[in-house]
Amino acid sequence: MSSALPGWVSAVVGLPGLARGDYEPTFEMDAGYLPARQPEGVSGHPKDFAHLYFWRHSAMWPQQRRKLILWLNGGPGCSSMDGALMELGPFRFQPNGSLARVKRGIAWNEYADVVYVDQPVGTGFSLVDNDAYAQSLQQVADEFVVFLRHFVKRYPAYAQEDTDVFLAGESYAGQYIPYMAHTLLETPDAPLTLRGVMIGNGFIDPRTQYGTSVETMQQAGVWQAQGPELEHMAPFVQQCRDVMKKDDVVRSEYAECEAVALEVERLTITSEPGGGERCINMFNLRLNDTAPACGMNWPPEAKAMGAFLARPDVRGALHVDQRLHPEAWVECNSRVGRVLRAAAQSEKASVHFLPTLLERGIRVLLFAGDQDLVCSSLGQQRLVHALTWQGQTGMGASVRPAPYLLNDKAIGTWIEARNLTLATFYNASHMAPYDQPLATHDMMLRFVGVERTWPTGFVPSVRTRIGDSEAWLVAAPARAPAPSSAHGAPAPSAAAASHGVARGLWLWALLVLGLAWCLYRRRRTHQPASHGYYAVGQHIVDEPRRRPHDMEMNTFVLDEEEGV
Repeated sequence: MSSALPGWVSAVVGLPGLARGDYEPTFEMDAGYLPARQPEGVSGHPKDFAHLYFWRHSAMWPQQRRKLILWLNGGPGCSSMDGALMELGPFRFQPNGSLARVKRGIAWNEYADVVYVDQPVGTGFSLVDNDAYAQSLQQVADEFVVFLRHFVKRYPAYAQEDTDVFLAGESYAGQYIPYMAHTLLETPDAPLTLRGVMIGNGFIDPRTQYGTSVETMQQAGVWQAQGPELEHMAPFVQQCRDVMKKDDVVRSEYAECEAVALEVERLTITSEPGGGERCINMFNLRLNDTAPACGMNWPPEAKAMGAFLARPDVRGALHVDQRLHPEAWVECNSRVGRVLRAAAQSEKASVHFLPTLLERGIRVLLFAGDQDLVCSSLGQQRLVHALTWQGQTGMGASVRPAPYLLNDKAIGTWIEARNLTLATFYNASHMAPYDQPLATHDMMLRFVGVERTWPTGFVPSVRTRIGDSEAWLVAAPARAPAPSSAHGAPAPSAAAASHGVARGLWLWALLVLGLAWCLYRRRRTHQPASHGYYAVGQHIVDEPRRRPHDMEMNTFVLDEEEGV
C-alpha cells in the first residue's frame, strides 16, 4: 500500500502451523497498525505513537450489500484475538495446540468481512508510548473514530453506501460500543455509516445488572432459596443499590458494586483434600477452577493461543512490529484496565446512549449465554425490561420470546421490538460464540440481513428456526434413494442369479487383494493424512483421513457458481 498513508498494513498470506490441507485460500487476510490519535510535531506520528492493531478477514462469499463487522473484546484491556481465535474466526486451536480451520457454518467471515481490533491503545498488539493509556470511555470512542478514518483510507470501499457496518463485541465492549456508536452519529463527517450494534454478555447498565449474579446462582441451583449464601449476600447487594440511587445519571463503575461479584466468588471457594483451593468459574458456572483464578484459566485454549502468538514466525506472519512491540502478547493488559475503570467511576454508563441510538434507526442486538455470572443473561433481560425507548418501556406486553431451534433442538430464545433484539442462548458462557458457534453465527446472519439461498436439490444439514422463520446454515446435496426393483417386477432368472454370485466372489477377491496392497503400501510410506473435522460438543478438532474430497467436507454451498 501507499507509503503516503499513515500506519503500516500488509497481507497475511498464511499462518505458521496451519496444515496445508486445512488452509483453503478462499478469503483474504491482512493486518497491521493504524493511528488512533492526531499527528503531533514534524514527524507526523500520532501523539504518544498511539496505534491500534487490527486483523481483517474478508468474506468467503461476499453479499451484494457488503457486510462489515468490527469486533471488540472487553476487559477493559483484553485483546480481540480472543474473538478471532477462540470465538468467531475461521481457525481454532486443537487439543494438541495446533491450529485448524473450523467446520462450515461457524466462521463469521463466511458472508461478512470481519475486522478484529485490539483497543484501547496498549491492548494486545496495539501501541502507545509512555503508558499514555486512554483516560476515559469518551477518549476511547474518539480514538476509535480516528482509527476508522485511517481505516477507510486504506479500504475506501467500506465508506460506500452499499456497505452495512456493524460494531460488535462482548463484555466490557458493552461500555465501548454505545459510546462509539453515539460518537459516530454525532460526527458530521463520520468515516462510516453505522447500521447496527451487537453486544454479547455486555456490561451496559449497572442498575439492572449489578447483583444479578446472586439470583443466577439461585436459579442455577448452586445456592438454595432462603439459604445462608443469599442471606450473607443481601447487605452487599443493598449497599450497591443504595449508592446507585444517589445518582440521577447512573455511572459506569461503582466500587461498592464490584464488591458483590468479589463476594460471590469468595463464597464459592472450597478447600481441596490434598491442599489448595477451588472455586466456581465466574465466566461459566458449570465449571470450577483453582482459586484465586476462578475462571481466569479458562478457556483451556487460551494457553495454546498465548504460546502461538508468542512465536516469532507467527508474529511475523501477522505483521506485529517486533521493534515497537518486543514484549510478549498478553490476553488482558491490567494497566489499561485499571486506568479506564478508575476514570469510568465518574462517567455515565453506556446505557444512557441506547434510547438515542434506537430512535435514530441504529438496530441493537443484545445476546447472552445463560451460564455467565460476570454479565448474566438475567441482567440483560432486566436491562431490556427497564429500558425506555421510542415512547415505551420494555418490549411491550404483547411481545413474547420465541423459541430458538437448531435442528429442532431448543438452543435459546429470541425477542425483538422497535429496533431492539434480545437473544438468549442455553448452555453458553460469558463467551457465547465459544460454546454455541453455530447458533451465534446464525444469530448474526439474521441480524445483519444476509440472504441465504440454496440451489435446487439441496437439503439443510444444519437449520435454525425462530417462530415461523426457518433458515439454513449448512446444506448438502440430497442423496438419491438406493435403486430397488419396482413392485411386481419379475424375479431374476436362475442364470442371472448364478452370474451374480460369481461376480460377487470375484469382487470379494479383488477387495481382499486391494486391502493387502494398501496395508503393504502404508508400511512403506509415510505420507501425512489429509484432515477433516469432527465436533466434540461444539468444539472442532481435526481428524486424519484418507479421503480429502469426502462429501462431508463439501456440504456447504451458496449458489450454482460454487462449483457443486
